[in-house]
Amino acid sequence: MKIKKVLSLACAIAMVAGLTTGCGVGNKSTSDSTKEAKRSSTKDSIIYGTPTAPGGTFNPVLAYLGSDNLIDNIVYGSLLSLKPDGSYEGYIAKDYEVSDDQKTVEFTLNDNIKWQDGEDFSADDIIFTLEAVAKTDDDSSKVAKIVGAQDFIEGKADSISGVSADGNKLKIELTQSYAPFLADVGTLGIIPKHVWGDIPQEEWTNKTELLNNPIGCGPYKVTEYKDGESVTLEAFDNFFGGKAKIGTFIMKVVNQDAIAAELTSGNIDIIDVKELKSDEVKELEDAGFTKYSIADNMYQYISFNMRMPVFQDKNLRQAITYAIDRQSILDNIVEGRGELINSPFIPNAWSTPDASDLNDYAYNPDKAIELLEASGWKDTDGDGIRENSAGEKLQFTIRCSNDSKTRENAVLFVKECLKKVGIEVEVSIEEDGVIAEDCIYNHNFEMYALNCYFGKDPNPYFWWHSSSASDEEGVASFNFGSYKNASVDENIEKGLSTMDQNERKAAYTEVAKQINEDAPMIFLYVQNREIMCNSDLDGFDPGTFNVLYNVQKWSLAK
Repeated sequence: MKIKKVLSLACAIAMVAGLTTGCGVGNKSTSDSTKEAKRSSTKDSIIYGTPTAPGGTFNPVLAYLGSDNLIDNIVYGSLLSLKPDGSYEGYIAKDYEVSDDQKTVEFTLNDNIKWQDGEDFSADDIIFTLEAVAKTDDDSSKVAKIVGAQDFIEGKADSISGVSADGNKLKIELTQSYAPFLADVGTLGIIPKHVWGDIPQEEWTNKTELLNNPIGCGPYKVTEYKDGESVTLEAFDNFFGGKAKIGTFIMKVVNQDAIAAELTSGNIDIIDVKELKSDEVKELEDAGFTKYSIADNMYQYISFNMRMPVFQDKNLRQAITYAIDRQSILDNIVEGRGELINSPFIPNAWSTPDASDLNDYAYNPDKAIELLEASGWKDTDGDGIRENSAGEKLQFTIRCSNDSKTRENAVLFVKECLKKVGIEVEVSIEEDGVIAEDCIYNHNFEMYALNCYFGKDPNPYFWWHSSSASDEEGVASFNFGSYKNASVDENIEKGLSTMDQNERKAAYTEVAKQINEDAPMIFLYVQNREIMCNSDLDGFDPGTFNVLYNVQKWSLAK
């Protein structure tokens, strides 16, 4: 997997109002105000606002911008759909069955599926899509556990032998039980073989006309793409799930500073308002708009560089965590619009450990001082900064990415908290690209502040397994702080080796408990993802990873 592309993708997703372990279920709130919100839509159209312009790469094998992915999600179909609670339901496949050894998955496809150009859909389109993904450097890992995929990837075979079709049955054989399979393969957008099959894959990115005017089998079809402005889609008459109730869906690019104005003037119907201040959000609710609040797909954190001897001391790491008043950060800087976490699992997910299993590291400067003293960090010269027996001062620099003012303010508050227990911190606010290059690739940091993304599947392997760490300068990994623990590795592997959700939860609880105990990272907060929409919209049920869930069933009261 090419980390640079993944990092840029993460940034793109963070800016778009489109995509976020699919696990957050939206909480809906409507003001009691009697004011009636203006609305742009007729009963047969809805306008979705986004601050990030789509790039027009409407092909799920190629798309990397969040706004492009959002369009792909309603143009194309996938074998399964992710529900707001994080579970899966049938989509192109009406059902599926996993063998007892969890190494074979058989999908039963819906009948009478049509592509938007009138051609018949078949299992061959799915096989073609899987093989296209296998040829894509950044995504080939999604299909790597299918029998024969590695030979196909390496050019030793002309097809993936572990995928076969018989009528409306599709069988996929795996080399081993692999828990993220349903997330990696089940939610892939399927592309039409008859459109892309005769074009060499290396030329796909040059096919602007096809990319801007995609052919899918989903509920909406693109009818107009205006670069940097909007995308207009019309309901597909022959959608196998039934024609969408709202005839026109428009994605409109909106300036971040004009979100409130665009809503109140009736120019858009739905938009992410996470970056607005609480009073601005309240004004929109008072104006008659409905707010939905779901868990965001990322958490904010400060990482220790575990490659440094000083941070091998668990007492020090725990002391720093106890010394930070995280509740004040949540209440005052995040304005209460989020929640604290104590392990790397999204709130309210099936994979999230019970709170009683974890230390909540409630603000306790006395406990912090006790731990520091136990590790020999004392202020012997009375300058307010602790030092060890060798006279080395307890002082660090936290390097902080500049892409979030909320995070910057949180880190500056952390500095003040640590000063109270005798730890001197300098905060260096730097360009996001500099942090990525110097901290993630060159490991050149003591502590740094950034965000981390949750995935559709809660698999923590790439972030927390020892093999995901790199200590070689210039070689990046997702285990940025180089945390290594054999027990965590073992339980991550257990969680990967079964599709039984209860068994996975048990394994991930042990992962969470050990990471929580070791405190290799300061978990700051998960900010709520707040979406404002017109109160006339019925059926809107956003989930963290599927904001447009069941879009074909939405309707408008007027």
